[in-house]
Amino acid sequence: MQPNRSSTRRANAVHFGFLSRPKLYGVFEDLESVLLLSERLLALGLGDEQVQVLEGEEGVRSLDVDGRHHGLVARLVRALQGMTDERMHVEAYVRHLLRGRYVVAVTFPRGIDHRVVCEAFKAAGGTCVNYYGALVVENLSA
Repeated sequence: MQPNRSSTRRANAVHFGFLSRPKLYGVFEDLESVLLLSERLLALGLGDEQVQVLEGEEGVRSLDVDGRHHGLVARLVRALQGMTDERMHVEAYVRHLLRGRYVVAVTFPRGIDHRVVCEAFKAAGGTCVNYYGALVVENLSA
């Protein structure tokens, strides 16, 4: 699996939505770390359809901190998230992207334990690793 860097352009890529599926996000310093993570995720049975690599301005636009790129509902969701940890996390991921780092997001299919994927993130050098599930945000690393 090659990291799908164009995945930031997916029309259906909704990050931190109101009813989004369980996801794990993490920050990586360089492309080599992302490639190492890709190998580990492939070994766990995860493919391109579950993994997004966000980078640069396209990644910032995809995360859409204020919701302006995804319409009225997205703006309302972002306003509500202003009262939660999620908003701080989105803003932190944007800062990392603007500093030239990569943010990797994994959407979980049924049957994959997020802790196993978290270990793959950590082994590849990931930081700011967080799990976002139904009504839960779990900080898995600093």
